[in-house]
Amino acid sequence: MLDSGIREVTGIYEPVRKVRFRRVIPYVVTALIFSTVSFGAEYYFNTKRSASEEVLLVLHGGKAVDEAELRHVVAANHLTVYWVGPEKGAKYVLNAAVLSSISLRYLPQGSSLTDTTSTYREVGTFTSPDAFNVTQKAGTQANGVGFVNVDGNAVYYDSRDPKNVYIGIKGKDIQVEIFDPRPDQSLAAAIMRHQVQQIK
Repeated sequence: MLDSGIREVTGIYEPVRKVRFRRVIPYVVTALIFSTVSFGAEYYFNTKRSASEEVLLVLHGGKAVDEAELRHVVAANHLTVYWVGPEKGAKYVLNAAVLSSISLRYLPQGSSLTDTTSTYREVGTFTSPDAFNVTQKAGTQANGVGFVNVDGNAVYYDSRDPKNVYIGIKGKDIQVEIFDPRPDQSLAAAIMRHQVQQIK
């Protein structure tokens, strides 16, 4: 009887365990799939969020970038940014928090974003209605020097402080300001053909 009882138990309850196990399998598989999908989605959106945060960091002057990264960010965000061309080995700090007043700071090779002890070249792009005439008129003020450069743009600077030079782009509501702490560098950039150009 004992053997028979074991067989009965084996014959009746073991299949029940198998049936219960079969019923559990779909739930386990579903849970695994859901977990995998959730993890994948979380990873995807975290990656996307990180990429967006990185772009915001660049747009608000929180990260120095190389020329290729600069061109990419400017094009991808449809920004109007002027500069005086690339500088070998330099990084660039863009600040486009205010679209009507965008600045681009040059960081020479070996310089740090947090370096506040030195002053470097900086180019500003400003929205300015009738920029050409406004800039040309500024040249008629006391101590003002004004002329039209070889690109046909109006140039103005104060003879007492030639480190800041302003260029009114002909036919556009854009005024560009070049600042350079090195003597005559701002003026040289404003005079040279195609030196002041839009980043594309």
